[in-house]
Amino acid sequence: MSSLRVVSNTASRQFCTLVVQQRATAQQMVKPRDAGEMFGINGNISRKQLRPRAVERHFVTKLSHYQRELPNGHIPFSCPEGRSLFQQALSNGQMETYFYMAEQFQTQAEPTYCGLATLAMVLNALRVDPMRAWKGSWRWFTEENLGCGCITQKSVEHGMAMQVLASLADCNGAATEVMYAPRASHDSEEAKQFTDFFRTTLRETCSSGERQFLIASYSRGFLGQTGDGHFSPIGGYHEESDSVLIMDVARFKYPPHWAPLKDLASAMLLPDSETGEPRGFMRLSAHPKTQAQQISAPRKPLEVRYLPKAAGQWIAGSLLEKLAENQLHHFNSWSTLALSRWLSAVQATSPGILGKIVVVDDMDLFMDIVQQIYSRSELFRTLCKSYAELQAFGFDNSFPSLRIHDCKLEDCQSVSGVPQTCGELWILFLLLLPQHLRAAVSEHLAHPDLSSELCKLVRCPWALPMEALKETLHFALPAKQSCTWLAGDGNLSFGPQLLWQ
Repeated sequence: MSSLRVVSNTASRQFCTLVVQQRATAQQMVKPRDAGEMFGINGNISRKQLRPRAVERHFVTKLSHYQRELPNGHIPFSCPEGRSLFQQALSNGQMETYFYMAEQFQTQAEPTYCGLATLAMVLNALRVDPMRAWKGSWRWFTEENLGCGCITQKSVEHGMAMQVLASLADCNGAATEVMYAPRASHDSEEAKQFTDFFRTTLRETCSSGERQFLIASYSRGFLGQTGDGHFSPIGGYHEESDSVLIMDVARFKYPPHWAPLKDLASAMLLPDSETGEPRGFMRLSAHPKTQAQQISAPRKPLEVRYLPKAAGQWIAGSLLEKLAENQLHHFNSWSTLALSRWLSAVQATSPGILGKIVVVDDMDLFMDIVQQIYSRSELFRTLCKSYAELQAFGFDNSFPSLRIHDCKLEDCQSVSGVPQTCGELWILFLLLLPQHLRAAVSEHLAHPDLSSELCKLVRCPWALPMEALKETLHFALPAKQSCTWLAGDGNLSFGPQLLWQ
């Protein structure tokens, strides 16, 4: 039996050795090819080529956030206590501005767009007509269409200073009062006076039935919030708790909330990290010139409506852009070509917008002026003839017929209150344009004195008003886009009255 076990053990060892040898041979035979070799790439290089170079065992984790908790003492607008404060302030008449603002409440589109979002929100609440297209046929303020040369790449990336925002508001048609915080410590007498002044202004504004709104520029850090400088509109005031409703446009971060007025005023004392200047607040209302247009006044032939600077720059730029294109109009006369270029540019910009700039106030007086110019100006008669030819060709149905040149009786009925009442208005508009726009239409209209010579053809009492109208139009449609920066010193010179310094 022992000899059999020895033989069996020997056989088992020989068998195991054979199995091990066979496995080793099989591994050599079925050794997997490199992935590079499978795709026709040299095996020694493929590992380096296929290995991601960016992965160097350095991993950067990008944090994301969904809102923040308000610091102690700040009450969310929608919580029971916040609603109670709202009801009490409403019954006390300190929430008059809230409903206008609530209609236009929006969230800033970019982390640094708090100023732009706040301004767009306030301008829409003021019912200021942007006088430039937004989308389709609609005119509306957004963060993207506020520019008038004030917005720079730096302001987009880092936000803007309060004086820049004030100038931007003024350019877009708002009357702006700017109140800067003093350079003082938080416990100083100056700081106390500023807080009292802010409270008085807040009471007056939030209880007014007029459309006027406050924008606060403050340091979030002082309030215990994350971030630094911020703009937001003020929605109301609660007298008993001395609290301010901040309608925070960064709604992805903080909801609208009530904050102690003293804390907000103190947060305005901290200087802007970019300019080193104190912050503060501003009060915006509709521009007086827009209100003056609604007041009854003696009738006159024509008037140039108030045009915000930003709107004028956009209109002039849009006209020049269209006039710079190679327009495929083939006409025998320069006057017909010039009018076709002018009307095409108006059509591309918007007849509805341009028709609101120069308007007929009294049709009888206007037609009397047109008759005077028509009888004394060969240029005006030539353009009227070309206009009639374009109308006969069916050039564009967006423009009205002439009243005094080859028009039928049924086409000459007066339509009071309508800006685009006759073709002569668009011809006169062209001749009163600033030189850079007339020259872009045609070299035959490029003479610098052309507009002034045209005005001299009008008899008194309308000669001087016509000259003033021409000057207003030249100022409203500038040759270059510009902001009100003062060269060299980095400061702004803007129109609003400074109520606090």
